[in-house]
This record gives sequence, C-alpha cells and structure tokens, in this order.
Amino acid sequence: MSDEMVLLLFDTFHPCWDEETVFWAGEDVEGLRRLRELGMLKEKNGIYSLTSHGRETFQELCRQWFCENKPGSASLGDKEQEIFLWRTRFQYILDGGFAARWGAKDYYPGKVLEYAPALSQQEMYALHNPSSVEWTYCSHPYVEKIKSHFPVTGLKAREVTPLSRDAARSWLDENNIPVGSFEVDLLLLGRYDFAYYMNFSKHPNDPLGLVNSDKFFFFRAQPPFSKQLPFFLESIGKIHLFLLNQRHMYIPGYVDLDSADQDSLNWLVWVVETEEDVFALLRLLVPMGQILIEPAKPMDIWVLSIEELRKVKEKHETIYDLFSSIGHPIVRNL
Repeated sequence: MSDEMVLLLFDTFHPCWDEETVFWAGEDVEGLRRLRELGMLKEKNGIYSLTSHGRETFQELCRQWFCENKPGSASLGDKEQEIFLWRTRFQYILDGGFAARWGAKDYYPGKVLEYAPALSQQEMYALHNPSSVEWTYCSHPYVEKIKSHFPVTGLKAREVTPLSRDAARSWLDENNIPVGSFEVDLLLLGRYDFAYYMNFSKHPNDPLGLVNSDKFFFFRAQPPFSKQLPFFLESIGKIHLFLLNQRHMYIPGYVDLDSADQDSLNWLVWVVETEEDVFALLRLLVPMGQILIEPAKPMDIWVLSIEELRKVKEKHETIYDLFSSIGHPIVRNL
C-alpha cells in the first residue's frame, strides 16, 4: 500500500519528486527505489519521474480507487523537472508549517492566471530611479476603458448582476483589449472556517474559488536580485491587473471582503532560499514603499525563506501565525 501511495504522488501537477520531498509529504522514501526497480519510476540527478509503465499503473490504480487524478508527464526536460520539483517541495514544506484547523488549504502549483490588458513593460510601469516606480498602466486607455465600462466595485457591486465570464471576455475581444497570462509558482487559497462558508452559494464567475478565500501568490526569486528588478515589477503589475479584473469585471464586491463581510487578503510572496537572500531582496524593494501596492490596495507583499521554513518544528495554528514568526513584510496595506 505504501508504494502505491508513493506512486500516486506523481500526478500532473507534481510529476517530479526526490527523497526529501517525499519525506515532507509523509510517505516512505524507500518506496522511490522500489518503484524504480519495478520499472515504474526513472531517476536522474536524484529527481524521480514516471516511466510509461508507471503512468499505466497510476491510471489503473485511479480506476480501482475511483480517483480522478491524472499521471504526470514521462518526458520532461531537465529544466522543467527542476521547476516542478522546486514547486512541489515548497508546497509541502509550507504546508508543514501551519495547521489551518477548521479551514481548508487549496494549493495550485504552476497556476496560469489571465489578466487584461496585456501590456508591454514600458506601458506597465516607468522606473525613474532604483527606488521610484510609476505605474503607468493606471492611465492606459485600455485600463480606463475597463474601469469606465465596469465602474461599480466594493459592496455596492453586490447589488448589480455582473456580466458572465464569457460575456466579459467577448467585451474584451470586441474592444480589442489584449488578454495576457502569467504563471504563479504556487497559488494558495486559504479558507478559514470552511464549514461556515459552505452555506454560501458559489459565484458563477468564480471557477478558481477566489470568493471567501485569502489569496497567496507565491513566486520564486533567485539572486542576483538587482538584475531582476524588471521581473519583480512586471510580476507585481500583473497581479495588480489580475485583481483589477476581478474587482471590476468578474467578482466585484467579493475580492477584498468575503460573503460575511470579513476581510479577504491578497498577498504576493517572494520565496527565496536563505535569510541572506531575504535581506538582499528587502534592500532592493523596501525603499519603493507604498507605491508598490498603491493602485491595487488592499494588497501586501512579503518575502519568505525556505531556510526558515525548514526550521519550523511544530505547526503554527494559521498561516498568519507562520508569517508573523518567520515572514518579512516588504510593504503592507495601511
């Protein structure tokens, strides 16, 4: 049974594992070697993935156990394997850091999110000096058109029936507003008091389940950070536009407040390897201050190190307790 559970770890979203990551998942590390000997797994540089035989066995187990999971790919390149492994390892180390009793933790590794308008770097922001950024997207004609056509936000928007997602997408097409996408290394939707919110009907424009959840967008950050400032600013800007779309077009009135009028958080979190990396990134981004989030408030930006996550011996009660203990705010909503 334990080897079957190890095999079923290798689903579409988690196709690559190593011994440490299997340990964090609470499964038998030795199962990796046994499955490799049976021809179900292959290993390269310590990273395991499914073989064709492994995929077939995975599918058979899912049929037997009425499981809807799909097997991971058997033909990933080295770079893809490293990315998938990092995301899976981070997910399980993070999950081991907090309990979220009476809540739910929904993880989406490598989640692709759409936003509009898709803008070039020059259209999105202007960097006047290393500590001063201007969000030029705010005055872009496409953004102004979206705000003008979908003007009602906040609690008042709950009194108005929004366009369906298909109708809203058609409106974007008719107005020649380009749609872009970006990939989040790990999207976490945290739902506190999950049983209580089950009594509320699902919003028809919310396939992701953003309503009644705290939204954590985790992005991997690697040094040297100063050379990646455009990447940081573009990622932040895309989150701004994603939230703008949700607030104005898709789920207005339910992005920043839940169905019980309690705050719903929007946190962008940079994930680095070491505390030394944390302070290097803080030195780069903290001087920019509130302007990093001003057009998209309420929103926070944090940085978290895997080094400190590994040191957590006992689970914190909530993710907020975890961040209070080992997280570092870059800028917080005031």
